[in-house]
Amino acid sequence: MPIDDWMPTLKTNMEAIAGITGGAGQVHKYDELPGTITVFPTMLIVPVGGDQEYSLGGPAIAHHVVQLTLYVSMQILPEAYAVAVPFIELVRNALAADIQLGANCEHCLPVTAPAPFYEGPGAVDYGDKTHLGIIFRITVKENESGTFAVAA
Repeated sequence: MPIDDWMPTLKTNMEAIAGITGGAGQVHKYDELPGTITVFPTMLIVPVGGDQEYSLGGPAIAHHVVQLTLYVSMQILPEAYAVAVPFIELVRNALAADIQLGANCEHCLPVTAPAPFYEGPGAVDYGDKTHLGIIFRITVKENESGTFAVAA
């Protein structure tokens, strides 16, 4: 299952979070990133790393580390922290509600300790601007067995 199989479901699940797209907010995945962020809140979803396992007789397993960055305000404002903090629970709940991303992956879980599931709220850069935001990191496990043949 390539990234494009499960990424649209992840985006849809994040769009369903109250407060992100219910108003003027937006969610963008890696192939639709804006030049600048002008609407808040905005979430950007991009793969940032991963591991791959495969062998002649074994399964082909991919582990993707995905970063979901939620930009809450155009600048660092004290009142923006009060807007940002509730998103920690809302994002967690949305992820936990669909662990297999519509049966498109083995699982979608927070990264394991000691890496933090979220960082912030705090300063998060995009382009040449600094915004207030939260960075979330998850691991998506795919079983790609059967989609290609490994040759000796």
